[in-house]
Amino acid sequence: MKANYICPHCRSFLNVGDKIIIAAKNSKKEKGILLFSMELGDYTVLKHPSFNIEIGEKVNMYCPSCSANLKKHKVHNNLFGIIMQDEEDNEMQILFSGTYGEKCTYRITNKDVESFGKDAGKYLDLDNLISMS
Repeated sequence: MKANYICPHCRSFLNVGDKIIIAAKNSKKEKGILLFSMELGDYTVLKHPSFNIEIGEKVNMYCPSCSANLKKHKVHNNLFGIIMQDEEDNEMQILFSGTYGEKCTYRITNKDVESFGKDAGKYLDLDNLISMS
């Protein structure tokens, strides 16, 4: 499925090629860029070697265009969200964990939730995800 990923604040496109570009800040307040796979469930993340993030570290994520925080406070303090737009311009919420190395993604569409990753059960309160996204 060909998709676009969009900032929920400024609606800038976040994908280039087959990567989603997210600005990030680690627990030491150092800034960097993270490149995520566009394929839901693929947890390959590319970053510059000098941008140090440890497995299990909490990372804050921002739109690289408008610098808005992508955190979904109403859903969970450790989930971040962007919009996925399919080839028919249908929009879905994509939520993902802010813990580096945690494999957890949700696609929320038409009151349905699809989860990806071995850690998805950690945040899986379907009623909360659907109503608060």
